[in-house]
Amino acid sequence: MARVSDLHVEVQASLRRIVVMMPPTAYVATFGLITGGLGLLGGFGPDDPKAPITSYEFTELARTAATQKARELGWLIERTPRTRASF
Repeated sequence: MARVSDLHVEVQASLRRIVVMMPPTAYVATFGLITGGLGLLGGFGPDDPKAPITSYEFTELARTAATQKARELGWLIERTPRTRASF
């Protein structure tokens, strides 16, 4: 099974984008900073016969890697859940 460590992550800081690749496959996913988190901008496609995982599995793994990198860069801030104040 593939892991996040099997992926190559590139940051396009000026565009606020993160590109995730899985060498030596054709899998590439681009995520961009949007309100509320990261959005998949492109890359979901057909399965690569050379890959040990499906395109869907890659996309989920790539989302995890991109989210980790965005947190490291300070692009994503963990929000604490709001509680209702009692009076």
